[in-house]
Amino acid sequence: MRTKPNNPFSFQIKKHLKNYLMSGLLAIALSVVFWTQHSVQEIRSPGNETAVELYANQIHDDLTSTYTAAIGSAKESIVLVVYSLTDPQIISSLRKKSMEGVTVRVTCDAKASPYIDSKLGPKIITVRRFGPGLMHQKMLVIDGKQTWIGSANMTTESLRMHGNLIASIDDEPFAQAITNKAQTLKVEGHNKPFPHQNFLIGGQQLELWFLPDNSGAIARLKEMIRSAKKTIRVAMFTWTRQDLAYEIIKASRKGVDAEIVIDHYSGKGASIKIVKLLKESGISVALSRGGPLLHHKFLYIDGKELVNGSANWTKAAFTANDDCFFILHDLTKEQHAHMEALWKTIKEDSILEK
Repeated sequence: MRTKPNNPFSFQIKKHLKNYLMSGLLAIALSVVFWTQHSVQEIRSPGNETAVELYANQIHDDLTSTYTAAIGSAKESIVLVVYSLTDPQIISSLRKKSMEGVTVRVTCDAKASPYIDSKLGPKIITVRRFGPGLMHQKMLVIDGKQTWIGSANMTTESLRMHGNLIASIDDEPFAQAITNKAQTLKVEGHNKPFPHQNFLIGGQQLELWFLPDNSGAIARLKEMIRSAKKTIRVAMFTWTRQDLAYEIIKASRKGVDAEIVIDHYSGKGASIKIVKLLKESGISVALSRGGPLLHHKFLYIDGKELVNGSANWTKAAFTANDDCFFILHDLTKEQHAHMEALWKTIKEDSILEK
């Protein structure tokens, strides 16, 4: 019985078909994973009884939908101050509200948001700022009543991929302070210093600090670190200030449990000296795994005090950039639970430096 000779071309075709099939199945699997991750994201609106609420995309808060819902709720005015504005959904929402007659004012960093004027349309007041440093703040005010403030830029990557924490603050005096600050941000040059302010919001003390306006801001941060009794948790995108590192080291030597997580790329680059200093001083330092940025800028003390905002721990943030941070005291049970869940996720997605 004669056997049919093997056809090398037939073998190659079968091999390629198998590879294509495997690639297709892999693509489908990745699509399912991507859809699942995004489908479980939660869209939350500020509660009627909670004046300050926290949102983080790493624990399934959908920041894009949260921001577009806030913008969509505007009846009279929108004030947006942000480093980079490129997300098409945010831009479309702003443009739509301006066409409905809502007064919209957008201030952004000139280099980070090129051509934004034409994207937003003629009805929106747009200020592309060329400051001494970066226009780096991230603040949104709706109808002069509700403020959103934190570390997230209005880019698709920042809202959906990179680790960010924001707060919604339902308080008219706070919103007015942000609006007043926004009005001082001109196209070029230094601004008139805007003093830090203290607020009582929903029974919680809240401090608002603008940079570089307040020369006492760095001293206040050091004071906060020194106040720690049990724990210090820091998640930071870029950290180059050694004076803040020394304060953490001092606190650790007094028995405070200090844990630090820094962005992978920054930890191997701009922040490498701080990582080395902390690690050699016996501080627990981890780097995020890479891929999406760990874009946080928060200090979390004793499970009850939170410092968050746009400011990295760098010299430029406190001396040149338009930056800001807030201090929220005596976290509520819900805020504490949110921060604990966020910190757990950040730690699980990081690698301890040996």
